[in-house]
Amino acid sequence: MKVTLIQMDSTLTRKENENNAIKFMKEAVNENTDVICLSESFVYWGKETDQRRCTLEDIEKYKTFAKENNVNIVLGSISLIDKISNKTTNTCFVIDRNGNIACRYDKKYMYKVNKSDLVVDETQRTIPGKELGVFELDGVKMGVGICFDLRYPEYFRELVKAGVEIIFLPSHFRKATGELAWNILSRARAIENQVYFCACNQTGEGNCGNTQIISYDGKILSNIEDDEGIITYDINFEDQRKYRKEFPVLEQMM
Repeated sequence: MKVTLIQMDSTLTRKENENNAIKFMKEAVNENTDVICLSESFVYWGKETDQRRCTLEDIEKYKTFAKENNVNIVLGSISLIDKISNKTTNTCFVIDRNGNIACRYDKKYMYKVNKSDLVVDETQRTIPGKELGVFELDGVKMGVGICFDLRYPEYFRELVKAGVEIIFLPSHFRKATGELAWNILSRARAIENQVYFCACNQTGEGNCGNTQIISYDGKILSNIEDDEGIITYDINFEDQRKYRKEFPVLEQMM
């Protein structure tokens, strides 16, 4: 199964960002990929926060793209408007080859910082999710988390207990924290759960980039550092299943 991750700098206008996303998705299709994954907030990450807000109608073009190009899409994440509260959810839609929604995952863990030079509380504008992001594409059970979820190993353990073999993590990790945590925690989640881990990040000023596909044993299979672009890797699940039998760490999960 070929998997493609797209690394973008989404600080242009929303229209430009979405055009870039489609451009990179077409590149992935030309490589005969099976699953495309975009980053968190790929439609817009700039100063005009209203530009981030999306409705269900805004994903129709991606459902059409999936169907017309016979490809699965892990649609990064969008700020989906909640009509009741007027807040948003940080939502990843997974779209299958037929253009149908295979999964909706709302980010569970909210980003909070309380420092003298930086105060952030994502709950002020975002409603946390409650469900696991588990889905199946082309006969393979998969999981998804979003960005700050990376710091909660128990979430990924629950995904593995549900049977997933590959996990996607659309993200927008800042360079200040990412330089310490991004690589270490991404590899840790892969190793401790014996999963392929696809960490798809934003790049650009202030962001740490380094989108990467990591093997079930912690090897970096493919990565892109600071540039915008795509990486593609042909994943072998039989190798992973053999490794799990030879090194049966997961058998002792409680």
